[in-house]
Amino acid sequence: MLAEISCDKFMENGKVRDPIEFHEGLNTVIGSESGTNSIGKSTFLMILDFVFGGEDYVSKSKEVFKSANVGPHTIKFKFIFDGKPYYFTRLADPLNYKTVIKCNEKYEPLDGGEMTIQQYHEFLAEHYGFTEKGQTWRGCVTRSTRVDRRETLDLDKPLKSYKAEPDRDGIVALIKLYGQFEAVSDQLQIKKDAESEETAFKDAQKHEFVPNVKNATEFKKNEEQIETLEAEINDLADQSSKGLLELTSMQAEQLTEIKNKIAGFKRQRSRLQGQLAAIDRSKAEDKKSFQKDYRELLEFFPEINVQKLEQIEQFHRRITQILNGEIREKKDSLDAMIALASSRIKELEEEQLRISQLPNVEKATLEKYAELQKELLELQTANGAYKKKDELHKKTESAKETVDDVIVKEMGYIESKLNPLMDQMNDTLYDVEIKPPLFRTYSADKYEFYTEDDNGSGMRRKGVILLDLALMKSTKLPFVIHDSVLLHDIENEAIEKILELYESQKPKQVFIAYDKTSTPLADQIAKDTQVLHLSRGGNELFGKAWNRKKKDSNDAEQQEQ
Repeated sequence: MLAEISCDKFMENGKVRDPIEFHEGLNTVIGSESGTNSIGKSTFLMILDFVFGGEDYVSKSKEVFKSANVGPHTIKFKFIFDGKPYYFTRLADPLNYKTVIKCNEKYEPLDGGEMTIQQYHEFLAEHYGFTEKGQTWRGCVTRSTRVDRRETLDLDKPLKSYKAEPDRDGIVALIKLYGQFEAVSDQLQIKKDAESEETAFKDAQKHEFVPNVKNATEFKKNEEQIETLEAEINDLADQSSKGLLELTSMQAEQLTEIKNKIAGFKRQRSRLQGQLAAIDRSKAEDKKSFQKDYRELLEFFPEINVQKLEQIEQFHRRITQILNGEIREKKDSLDAMIALASSRIKELEEEQLRISQLPNVEKATLEKYAELQKELLELQTANGAYKKKDELHKKTESAKETVDDVIVKEMGYIESKLNPLMDQMNDTLYDVEIKPPLFRTYSADKYEFYTEDDNGSGMRRKGVILLDLALMKSTKLPFVIHDSVLLHDIENEAIEKILELYESQKPKQVFIAYDKTSTPLADQIAKDTQVLHLSRGGNELFGKAWNRKKKDSNDAEQQEQ
């Protein structure tokens, strides 16, 4: 579990704060009873997410990192697993936050203690027990960190890790969290392979490696012509004598045509191989870090806008992340088309050898036969390709349907765990029977989360809280982080019971911001579980606020977000 956090920039009335210590169950960050804003409650919860391997703190708390406010700072933190302490530091700096350092108990770096953020995620996943197929650390915990600045506060779609995330991704993430991804994984791979095969075939048609029939009408017309050609060929065979005459001119014509085709396919293959090599070189270059040191640049150009350069670098990183997926798909498509070209070259070379070895037959008969056979082969190949494309499409659709069926089946199992738990906890909140929140999966691409006959703000917020607590009870989810906004609009009596539910999650951990006066018992629970108290006047998280207007040059106040 997370045991403590400290930072030299955390201030309390002009002094560095003592380490903030945590315990099992509920850990409360308390603000003033009036719900005072801009004192650092949400910021501290964002720092918790940062400690748990997130990145939103540095990307969505930009005002913190202004040099006039706080600037880059180092977060120190300790975990305890199986009674053993583990110490780490992580630099909070928008330009450098991808590294975590293993330390001793004095937070001094250990030799060889530098970890990439991916290695740190793997460390947390291992020690928190996320070892099932498909499980990743952030994939399992990111949706349960519901802080005002994050995009996980959608009350109707609580599985979203970002605003535009489709329902399907959230559904699959939930299946992974429950350790039920094994069955889905196999079907997803079958679906992926089918889609890749279909895409490669379409690309081959587009590049004219495979003949193309536009529609069913053209296919039927080809079938009729094939019947006609087959009849002509049979008549020609019956009429021709079995005598063997010279063949050289016909052979030469056919061989020349085949050689031209082989050369064309080889040119196409070389061009595709060049594109593939360019992609491989690009990927190798992309592995280089975008991180740059601008100090030397500033020596020559002190007036340069470094912040603008940094924004450009950040944009480059985002673009690279988006393009990586497209590059992988393009590479797979190129590999498939190169393989198709090589296969066609081989077929033509075999045909070239066969014709070279043909016995002599009457030239006129052979020429006619070759002309008919060529046309027949082209039509048969085109219609065969049309059938193959249709077959591949049906295979892809069948794989999609199978995946969808498996996902819906797995979600049925999950709903049988979640909904009764939410119902049970909901019954403890009120003196009367109130309908509980419900999670319903309608397809692999759609779910709904709602309370029947009550779409009020407080009821929806309460529903999300119960969902997260039910997930904690039924999975290995080790913590939830809830901002004070989730407690808004909920009845005071229910708040009291919710805090009791939070506290009952031991040995797991709940981190909340609390800034409202509720029932005496609720306020007492918050006080008893307090780990940090924040208020204005020097007791903000960083000891100051920077949202105040400057009065004059001698009386300037800079106050916190």
